[in-house]
Amino acid sequence: MNLTVLQDLRAALAELDGYGDRLNPHDATPEALRALDESLVLARRLVAAATNRPVTGCRLHPTGPVDSEAGGCLLCNTRRRRATTHTTTDAPVEDVLHAVDTHGHEAAVRTYGARPVARALATAGRGTTTNRGPIE
Repeated sequence: MNLTVLQDLRAALAELDGYGDRLNPHDATPEALRALDESLVLARRLVAAATNRPVTGCRLHPTGPVDSEAGGCLLCNTRRRRATTHTTTDAPVEDVLHAVDTHGHEAAVRTYGARPVARALATAGRGTTTNRGPIE
């Protein structure tokens, strides 16, 4: 076990022990509770570092993969990123088809999103197993 991590963990636990005496209904201000929360998070991360276990801080995935870019839970952060990604669904079919022809399918999906590309290809009658013409 890493001696530095152990010493830091001991100091964090000693600091947390002091909160027990100081917390009462009059002194439990938002600032004091925020400081307590930061100390708890630090202690948790130190325990994780001491046991070589990743800590996500996520209620749903406490032992899940850690997001190296943003910290926290990789699964939840990926879901949040997907939710904030805006895809253009009102793109004209001709523009989407031109992007597929010019830059390729993957680039068009990155630009317009999977659904608009699929709709444009279906409208043009591409990639279908039937011999019907374009949908009008």
